[in-house]
Amino acid sequence: MAHIVPFRALRYDPARVSISQVVTQPYDKITPEMQDAYYAVSPHNLVRVILGKEHASDQVRENRYSRAAQFFQDWRQQGIFLQDEEPSLYLYIQRFTVPGLGSSGRRPIGSGETSELERRGIIALGRIEDYSAGVVFRHEQTLAKPKADRLELLRATRAHFGQLFMLYSDPEGEIDGLLKPGHGPDLETRDEYGV
Repeated sequence: MAHIVPFRALRYDPARVSISQVVTQPYDKITPEMQDAYYAVSPHNLVRVILGKEHASDQVRENRYSRAAQFFQDWRQQGIFLQDEEPSLYLYIQRFTVPGLGSSGRRPIGSGETSELERRGIIALGRIEDYSAGVVFRHEQTLAKPKADRLELLRATRAHFGQLFMLYSDPEGEIDGLLKPGHGPDLETRDEYGV
C-alpha cells in the first residue's frame, strides 16, 4: 500500500495575486507561445519558476534555474507565497467538458453533444518506493532530458512545483467517500481550456 502524509504547502496568497493569472499548464505541455503569454499576464506567473526562459548569455551559475530559485525566494519574502499553518492533505478537483459519450462508452461521431466530467484527487507527500516492491507501477517511460531538467530545478529551488499523477484502486469507494468536499473551495480558477 502506498504511504502518503500531509504537508504544509506553499500557496499563492489570493489577496496579493489573481490566481487565474499565475497558474499554468504542466511544464511539459507549455509551448513557446504559451510561455510568452504566461510571462505577459503576470510578473508572478509560475512559468517563471517551472519553465523559465533561456537566454543566450546563460552560464553555469546564471541560468533559468538560478533565476527560478531567485523568483521563488523573492516571492516567499514578499508574501506572494504563504505556507499553510497546519500539515494537510489537499483535495484537488478538476471539472472539464468532453464530447458526449453514448451508452457504448464511445463518442458518437459528429453528435456535437458534450458531457461535463469531474476528476478528484489528493495532493500529499508520498514515500518513494522501489518499483520492485510492487507498490507503485510505472505508467510511462520517462526520458533522461526531462528528468535532468526537473532535477536541476529541484536542486536550485529545493522545492517541488509539480505533482506526480498517480491512480489508485478503490473498489469499495472508501477513498471516494473521503474526497467529497466538506465546504466550498479555498481557491478556484479556470485555465485557458475552461478546466
